[in-house]
Amino acid sequence: PVTYAYSVNGVPLPYLVPDWLCPPLDSNAHLQRTLFQPEWMKPILVTTSFFFLSFMADLGLSIILSYVTVDVEKLRFPFATIDASLIETITTRESQKMGIFMAGFHPGLIYGAILYGGFSLGAPIIPLPWADLTWFTEKYIPGALVGIATEPTSFIFGLLLPLSVSGTMLLGSVIIWIVLNYIFTVNRAFFPQWANEYHPGMTIAAIYQRTFQRIWISPQFGFALGLAGALVILLRKGIARSIVGGLRAGKGGSKHFPSSVLAIILYLVGSLGTVALFSFLIPEIPFYLPLLTSLFVSLMIGTLAAYATGEVGFFPAMPWPWQAIVYLTPYRGYSGWVTSPYISLGAPGGVSQAIKVSYLTETKPKDYFKAWGVAAVLNVVFGIMVTDSLWRLAPIPSSAYPASIVYWPLYATSDSLFVTRQIRLDPILIAASSIFSFALYFASNLLHKIGMPFSAVAFIIGCYTMPTTTIMTFLGSFVGHYGIRRYIGRERWTAVRGVFSAGILSGIGVFLGIGVSMTLIAKSAWMWPW
Repeated sequence: PVTYAYSVNGVPLPYLVPDWLCPPLDSNAHLQRTLFQPEWMKPILVTTSFFFLSFMADLGLSIILSYVTVDVEKLRFPFATIDASLIETITTRESQKMGIFMAGFHPGLIYGAILYGGFSLGAPIIPLPWADLTWFTEKYIPGALVGIATEPTSFIFGLLLPLSVSGTMLLGSVIIWIVLNYIFTVNRAFFPQWANEYHPGMTIAAIYQRTFQRIWISPQFGFALGLAGALVILLRKGIARSIVGGLRAGKGGSKHFPSSVLAIILYLVGSLGTVALFSFLIPEIPFYLPLLTSLFVSLMIGTLAAYATGEVGFFPAMPWPWQAIVYLTPYRGYSGWVTSPYISLGAPGGVSQAIKVSYLTETKPKDYFKAWGVAAVLNVVFGIMVTDSLWRLAPIPSSAYPASIVYWPLYATSDSLFVTRQIRLDPILIAASSIFSFALYFASNLLHKIGMPFSAVAFIIGCYTMPTTTIMTFLGSFVGHYGIRRYIGRERWTAVRGVFSAGILSGIGVFLGIGVSMTLIAKSAWMWPW
């Protein structure tokens, strides 16, 4: 309903939604609450076509970039040890490793019970996902994002990161979300829209959402483009060797990988297929824009994701890259904002880490890619069935699905602000931040040569990440470096930290599953009748 407040050329947004996105407003399909009816066939066909074509492109790009980052560059992928340790511990059940695993499992189980047990019963003991401290810090540094993550993943990941990497991430996060947020809040001349919107009592979530939309969306898009450009230059030889060598030999750069020819075909067919489908459905946007975005921007973002995951351990999701590109065009419509051709959102990062895990567990990367393909098909089939079942059970949004009540209006509002161009993107800021991150990467290489462990990738990742997370990541790294490592020895800690971290995460995961089950059982007692 919130979208009725927004219009393009005097027409409210719900009336601009084409039937290939959703059945018309007056359709009975919305009252029947099932996807298995004729009016939903066109939206499902279009969505499924985009999904499979985008999956093909992601698969091809991931094959190439995982080979470059894992086999050629040999990046460390710090979090791959958690998955590998969990797999080896469960399959081998070696007594020594099981002891270390259980040493982490029991504290994780206890913390999971405290964190998720009360939350699932409606009376949380510990706030989730963070303890918001802005109520206190707003007296001294208004507009700053200050809080502590209570979800323990960030702390556990910190145990596996060098102190220099977690410290550099924290530095970038503090500069963006605390220092500059504060400066831009008290100095109204920089970003007057945000300064007018700010008021005491705003939570971390509210400040993050509004400052991202009013201040940081342009710089962060530029940061990603500049750093991605630098990494493409750095990895150009490895990418070229993978492609050219594979084409000459008719296979991949390694016997363990699928054919490079196949990877290129998948990438081109998938990306160009989405471009063709997009241009057919939305001819108002010039053909060259989705073409350049799908082929070249995807390569840059995919490269950044794979390298960042290999060096830092993760790559934060890039929100709205397509909307940022459409903003720079004169397009006036609705569907072109919420539908896009294939654009990589970071899948090669997770895939590259999975390939690293494959090597650590003596699994063939080819088998992983086959399993990924099977999973993609099952995801679509069972995804449609499960979504249909949940919709039959209760309306969405509704109190039966509380997250939909909280987040769907936010998503709808963000889309509406883009469509009506109330979110402002500044090409000058995008260009300036691109130049900054591009130069920062090569400057960090010079700093490494003189013995200063500064990582431009970690710094830029920190710029995307809220301090609630980076503070706990740094704390975990500090505890691992100056506490546990000094107590049990450097070599032993390096050998066991993956198993120990996997145990903590497994303990937390067990109670998370129990908590979800308890919530479903509690809701099922009063769900019917409607």
